[in-house]
Amino acid sequence: MRNWKVFVGLVLTFAMVVAACGDDDAATTTAAPTTTEAATTTEAPTTTEAATTTEAPTTTEVTATPLVIWADETRTEVLQTAAADFEAATGIPVEIQLVGFGDIRGQIQEAGPAGEGADIFIGAHDWVGELVANGILAPLDLPNPEDYYDIAIGAFSIDGVLYGLPYAIEAMALFRNTDLVPDAPATFDDLVASCDAIADTIENCLGVPAGDAYANQAFVQGFGGYVFGYTDTGFDPTDVGLDSEGAFEGADFLDAQVKAGILDASIDWGFSGDLFNQGTEPYMWNGPWQSGAVNDAGINWDATPFPTIGDGNNPVPFVGVQGFMISAFSEQAVAAQTFVTEFVNTEDLMFDFYTLGDRGPAHKAAYARALADDPRIAAFSPVEEDPIKAMPNIPEVSAMWGALGEAIATIYNQTYTDEVPDARAAFQRAADAVRATIAGG
Repeated sequence: MRNWKVFVGLVLTFAMVVAACGDDDAATTTAAPTTTEAATTTEAPTTTEAATTTEAPTTTEVTATPLVIWADETRTEVLQTAAADFEAATGIPVEIQLVGFGDIRGQIQEAGPAGEGADIFIGAHDWVGELVANGILAPLDLPNPEDYYDIAIGAFSIDGVLYGLPYAIEAMALFRNTDLVPDAPATFDDLVASCDAIADTIENCLGVPAGDAYANQAFVQGFGGYVFGYTDTGFDPTDVGLDSEGAFEGADFLDAQVKAGILDASIDWGFSGDLFNQGTEPYMWNGPWQSGAVNDAGINWDATPFPTIGDGNNPVPFVGVQGFMISAFSEQAVAAQTFVTEFVNTEDLMFDFYTLGDRGPAHKAAYARALADDPRIAAFSPVEEDPIKAMPNIPEVSAMWGALGEAIATIYNQTYTDEVPDARAAFQRAADAVRATIAGG
């Protein structure tokens, strides 16, 4: 039985509703309103009999404001169960509104300050810095952070304060067509050799999205390079590492593989996926979001971390964490906190999210169950990594994407100039651009 002490005030408020209503309404799912529309209010009519039999029955109408949750289609199914349990226990209705994952961050920053939008919403950890800086997020008082992996808790923390309940961990891994290449390569040279052995039957050896900062930064970190330094309090925007020696070595590695024809400027996310699913590309550098399409294509596959590069260096992909956040503008702060920490924060629910989303759970016990279900999630969810391996969650990370993407595109396309004569110069330009953007506010 859950401890409902935090809800004494709420229970008293809704006592008449709970006593009078014979049935609990199931959580509803509606299309999300535009940011200019107010959240809808669900009216719960109740009927109360008069104290004496000579008086006619009177009808009292009570309006209960629903707890509004923004979630995408994938998470809604699982949330329905938690919402129904919450409403049954508290009398507070829950309204789950469908909002595209990519639209949530922008809409909550418009709707929240206007007193509209969601009380609770899902999102990615790299939004946190921006949302905290803009006053959008309320801190989360999680009673059991030890049940979650450190990298997930750190990803949703700013200056030691937790702003979200993590539920999924994701990173890129190496897909391998096991019919074409039965054994996982230990080194990058092994990978290339395995492609050479079947060169007549494939169209492309390794599908790495060309010029993409997110996909290619793994090779930069593999040599010790970094985007921002990391301290005890989190990422440090004053320490830009794109012109560190490790970053330069990563740039040299990418340049060498493009010149050797191993990395191809014509390969993007979609083309790589198509070739792999057609069985003409033995290796694909991609994330767990691609596994459903691979399964649908009938490809026999495995997933492993990328093999070592250089002198035994391990490429380090960004680790992304998804979770539940609470709006600082919510008028139902206690209810929102309790829904997240009491009803979403369960092993079973965390496992259920995994079954629908192919991401490894951030919850340790749920992760163990998921790993037993499909060992391949270990490659996609590096749960034991240090927090520095997470994608930076500070607002300044926005300055990185364009600058690093331009540098990597220059390498893939070999578009060097007198001003930028080589890969290292491209990364130096990127580092200078990031510092200038941050300095300019």
